[in-house]
This record gives sequence, C-alpha cells and structure tokens, in this order.
Amino acid sequence: MPRKPSASPALLLAVAVLAAATIAYELLLIRLFALVHWHHMVGVAIGLALLGYGASGTFVAVIGDRLQRHFNAAFVVNAIAFSVGVPLCVAAAQSVTFDPQSVFWEIWPIGLLAASFLILAVPFFAAATCIALSLTRYADQIPRIYGVDLIGAGIGAVLLVVLLSLLHPIQALYGVAATGLVAALLGALHGRWRRLPVLAVCVAVCAAWLNLEPIEVRPAAYKDLARALTVAGAEPVDSLTGINGIVDVIDNRQVRFREAPGLSLASMAELPHQLGVFVDGDAAGVIDLRQDNDASDEYLAHLLSAVPYHLSRPERVAVLNAGVARGVAQALALGARHVTAVESNPLLETLTCERFIAADPRRCDEQHVRWHIGAARTFAATEPMPFDLVLLQASGDDAGLDALQIDFDLTREAVESYLGVLAPGGMLAIEGRIRVPPRQSIRLLATAREALLASGASAPGKRLALLRGWQRYLLLVFERPIDPPLSARLRTLAASRGFDLAWLRGIGPEEVNRFQRLPSPVYFDAARALLGPGSPDDPSLRPSTVRPATDDRPYPHRFSAWSELPGAIRSPGTRIDAALLIAPVLLLLALLASVLLILLPLATLRWRHPKTQLAGSNRPVRWAVFGYFGLVGLAFLAIEVAWILALELFLDEPVYAAAIVLGGFLIFAGLGSLFAQRLPEGRAGLTLGLATTAIVAGGALYLLSVHDWLATIASLGFGWKAPIAIGLLAPLAFAMGIPFPVGLRTFGARSQALIPWAWGINGCASVISAVGAPLVALEFGYSGLLGAALAAYVAATLILIAHERHRGDTTA
Repeated sequence: MPRKPSASPALLLAVAVLAAATIAYELLLIRLFALVHWHHMVGVAIGLALLGYGASGTFVAVIGDRLQRHFNAAFVVNAIAFSVGVPLCVAAAQSVTFDPQSVFWEIWPIGLLAASFLILAVPFFAAATCIALSLTRYADQIPRIYGVDLIGAGIGAVLLVVLLSLLHPIQALYGVAATGLVAALLGALHGRWRRLPVLAVCVAVCAAWLNLEPIEVRPAAYKDLARALTVAGAEPVDSLTGINGIVDVIDNRQVRFREAPGLSLASMAELPHQLGVFVDGDAAGVIDLRQDNDASDEYLAHLLSAVPYHLSRPERVAVLNAGVARGVAQALALGARHVTAVESNPLLETLTCERFIAADPRRCDEQHVRWHIGAARTFAATEPMPFDLVLLQASGDDAGLDALQIDFDLTREAVESYLGVLAPGGMLAIEGRIRVPPRQSIRLLATAREALLASGASAPGKRLALLRGWQRYLLLVFERPIDPPLSARLRTLAASRGFDLAWLRGIGPEEVNRFQRLPSPVYFDAARALLGPGSPDDPSLRPSTVRPATDDRPYPHRFSAWSELPGAIRSPGTRIDAALLIAPVLLLLALLASVLLILLPLATLRWRHPKTQLAGSNRPVRWAVFGYFGLVGLAFLAIEVAWILALELFLDEPVYAAAIVLGGFLIFAGLGSLFAQRLPEGRAGLTLGLATTAIVAGGALYLLSVHDWLATIASLGFGWKAPIAIGLLAPLAFAMGIPFPVGLRTFGARSQALIPWAWGINGCASVISAVGAPLVALEFGYSGLLGAALAAYVAATLILIAHERHRGDTTA
C-alpha cells in the first residue's frame, strides 16, 4: 500500500505565513477604504477575502486534478501571484472612481463598485488556492493544515498593528506583499521545486518594487480633504500617520477656513486664522491660530456650545471627543478651572500638544487641563470625580453614510454613564449637526428621556432642553429639574443670541421657530409629542427616528426605515440614509458574485472519476455538504463579530483591542483545529456535538451576563483587561475551530473531490455573512444575530450526525 504524502514543516509554515499575509491584506483594505471612501466598509473587506476563498474552492474543484499533478508549481505560482497582486490590485481598484451616493440616481456606479471589489479579491483568490490545494492533497491532515492557517492569520492580525504603528499603510502594504514571497520560497523548499529560479523571481519582484514609484492612495473626490485641496490657495502643512489613521493639516491664506459651528447670527466677533484638520480624509475640526489678545477668543462665547457656560459658570468640565481641543479652549476662555479632554485618537492629542502647541498653549496646560486618551464611554464609566458640565460632540453625516457605523458613545447606556458623573446641579450637553426632518436630535432626546427614567426621574421633560442654532442643535440634560429662574435665563439667552428653543418645559408654539425659521416648527412638534402631556408613542414619531440605540444595537446614526427605500428609489430626491441603499447593493453584489463564481460552477460540476462519482443516487450527500458548510460559514463569522464587539467596548483601546481579540480568536480556533487532528475519525458526531455544546454555552454567556459582568471590572487597566478578554474568548474560539475541519475530514473520507467543493460553499456562505451580518444586527441586535448563529451550529451538527448514521446504514 503506497504511503500517503505528508505535509512537511516547510509547507505548514508556508500556509501559516500566507494566512498571516492574507489577514493583514484584509485589515489593510479596511484602512484603505477609510482613506479613499468611508470607514464603515469592514464587512465589505471581509467579504472580499471570503469571496476569494470561496472562488478558489470552486477553481480547485473544477481543475483540481490537473493542479494536484503539479502541486508544487501551483502553490509557488499562486503565492507569487498573491504578492504581485496586492499592490497592483490596490492601484487598479483605485483607478476605478465612483461616488457611492450616486447610486441614488444612476445605475452604472454599481458596475464600477463591482469591478473594484472583484479586482481587490484577486490576491485573496491566489492565496486561498494555495490553502485549498494543500487541504485536498493532504486530506488526512486537514485539521493540522486548517489549524496552522488560523494560527497564522491570528498572528498576522497582531503583527499588522505593529506595522501600522511604525509605517504608512502603503509601506505596510508592500511589507504584506513581501510576506507572500516568503511563502513562495517555503513552498519551493517543501517540494524541492526549482528553488534557485523561485528565489531569483522573488528577488526580481522586490527589486521592481524598490525601483518603481509606490502606489498613491488618494481620497475620493467627495471626501472633505479632496474638496479642501481643490480650493485655490490650499497648502498641506503637516501630516501624521499611526494606527488610528492619517491626520492631515491644511492651510489656506487665500480662501480661509471659517469654521464656527453654531455661531450666533447676532455675533460680530472675528474668527482667528484657522488650519483645517482631516482624519482619513474626513473633516475633524480646525486649529485656531490664537493671537495674544482677548479678541481671538470672543467668537467662542457666541457658539451654541457656549450656552451651558452662560447658564451656570461650571468649574469642572469634561470635553468628550475633544478632537483638536476647541472645546477645551472654549471652556477655559469661559471660566472653567479644570478641564478633562477625552479623545480616543492619540494623533489628535499629539497634533494639539506637540506639533501645534504654540497655536494655543492653554489647551495643554497641565495645571488646568488633563488629557485622557480613550473612549468617552469607558471614561464616563470609570471616572471617580464629578463634573459640573459634560460636553459631548456627536458625529453625524448629512447623507447617512454612517447609518451602519457602530457607535457606543450615543447609546442609552452611554447617556446613563454620562449622567452618572454629573455633580449636584450639573448638566450634560450634547451638540451635533441639524438634519431636516429632525433626526439625531430627537432620537437623543428620546434616549435622554429613557436614561433619566432609568435613573429614577419621574418627569424627564422637566430636566431637558433642546436648542437649535445655525445648522446645529444642543441638547441639555440637567441633573435636577429646571427651576423657574434657570428657565428664564435660558429663554433670555436664547432670544439674545438668536437661538431657537425646540423644547423647554412650559414653552408654547409662539416661542419657537423664530430665528432659523422652518416652514413648520417640526422640532418643537416632535419634542412635544415625545415629552409633552400627550403619549410618547405619538404616531407622528417613527420608531426608526426615536428608538434609542443600545449597546446590543449600537447604530445611533440610522434613522430611515426600510419601508422608505422603495420611495427613495422611485424619487431620487427623497431623503434616506445612503447606507441603507448602498448596503443592500453590496449584499446583492456579494450574492451575485457568490452565485457566479462559486455556486453555479459547483452546481454544474460533474464528477467523472469513478472514485468521486457523486451524481444521481448520491445527490443527498452533496446537499448535506451544502447545508453543513453553508451553516458553519454563516455562523462562525457572526459569533466572532458579536464577541469582538463586546470585548472592544470593554477594552477601551479600539484599534489594539480589535487586533488582540481578532488575533486571539483565530489563534485559539487554530488550536482547536489542531486538537481535532488528534481525535479518532470515526467519532465525528460525538466530537462535533461536544464542540457545539461548548459554542452554545459560550453564546449563552454572551446573551445572559457578559455585558453586565464586564461593566463591573471596566475600571481595571488595559494590562489586566486584555488577558481577561482573551481568557473569555479562548474556550469559545477553541470549540469553534473544530466543526469545519471535522466536517471536512468526514465528508472528505467519502470523496476527496468534496473537499474543494465544501471549501467553496463555506466561502460563499461566509461572504454573505460578512456583508449581511450588519443588516441583521441593525434590525435584531447582536443578541439576535448571535442567537441565529447558535441555531445554525446546532442545525449543522444534526446534518453531520444524520449523514454519519446514513453512511453507517449504507455500509451495513
């Protein structure tokens, strides 16, 4: 009996290195999407990777026999193709320009979008082909190969964070591409296949990269930075690169920046010279070049955000999402003695307190200002000192591209935590952009109402005020009911500054819509319906507008309902969240690509070899493969995303947390797959049943108690919380690493031709899960998404057990 071929250590290392490069390329695409388009395309980047993986399975299933006869050459060529394709495909995809918002009125941008995504998926296809070939050739070692694949991916996720903290994303991109060449060399060593020629090719590729101009990442024409640079006189001043993004500073002395959000129309104050600041191409505020006179601060007192200072003269102020610290300068200029600036992006603190500290040294004066680098939410949950004023800048996109953006700063639980750090008589102020009809302001009003009710307030309407300025709103939430003197001061202040009152207990229709006039007082009508003596369930308030976001459904920027989508398609002028149109388009593209590149070729495939004949009477086997690997593909990613979401909120360091959690998840899943290699092949049903039980138990832990328990230890340092997070996810990830290789080995024992077919089905399902999971979470929350994923694992287990019984009955 001929001895089965064995995967050498060189091949296993090549698979691990290639997996590390692939996950790094996937995560880099997320960064590049943020730079070129917008930063809410995480699911798209993951979907591209999985589309390439699924298509590779189909490719190997169709011509796998010919590739296996030349395994060494196929592995090396595809590894080199990955390396060469990474920079080339990024450059080619960037040449395909489109405006995602144009899908409202034109159909052709969808084709450009599809072309761009297919180009970017090519390197994933090449790398996945190497892995699919390895799984097919060494079918008896599937768990071992799949395990090193996952472990390599986990290590790659962590190493990319290190790369991005040291290099520009484009430099990191070339580093990732070079890693693929290392995999090619290892593949050549495995089969002792033309090692010197392969080395020469790798050296030639590196030499070409060094001598050619590096690719350039340019923000799309609709991005704020691109538009600012097209203005006459625009001049780049500075740029910072880090793991949190790319920060650009632009000056323009010919057409000056003039940003004063919510400035009173009655103000005569002159604005100082300003520098524009952009993070990943999106506007992030301005730096005031302050002169040594009081006049340069005068305009700060006339902003809508200055209202709380004129009402109560707060001394201790917390400025959340401080950015480049204009709120800090405003607090100090208006009498605050101690200011805490909370900002999650350390690059903005570096810009403020190092690069441009001379512009206004007060913002970084350690006697009066304390900088806290971290999420606003975690700061509020762990800060022991009370504040007279907590000021939060709420982000928002006019077009609704951020409808699918996860944001924990504006959930109901977040507002409760902000109220928890108020001193007696203090207030919470939330400022943001106006959208007509009322959107974010009314939802936050409803969110504050629920938070106050949760804190024991019997009449929340007496503790709330809503003002409207030029394109800005200001929501005030008071620790105590608003008394008549305070109400009178607020009325007088609003009238003198030209700010419209949209809600204050006791005001009537004649006191609203006086300055920034709208055809009807829609803000007051919505606030009165929500907080007035009538029912808060007034039918004029749509659930999509007033339903508060929660930690389980952290989408505070989604305001449109799915029922509005047909009308928006028929009437392009209809206001609807752009992401609610783009997301279904992306899902449709993922479905079409999956069908054309994966399912259709597999469905028409005919197994001609006698040993692999699966047509006719064995059709149920193919349906079992389809159901099992489809369900596992859908479920794995959904559970992974839900747990990463929970642990990122706990860890507070968003970027490092993502790397640690994703890396830990993949590494422990890989260890689970390696463990499956040691288990006997004839007990697949029992093995899978135990793994599924552990997965369901981990999911139940998430649903029942993980959020509450993590909140009790949120004050621990990152050095403690990171091991706790890894310890929580390790058992679940270990169990989740078992079903795929166990199923692959079980069905592969029946026919090796099923292995690439199963690989393709799993990739197809994963593509759909990556793009569709956010849409499910948008409607049912992450607990609903997780519940569906757990049910999918149970169903997959039942399919495999039924297959095993049927196989045993047939054998008997």
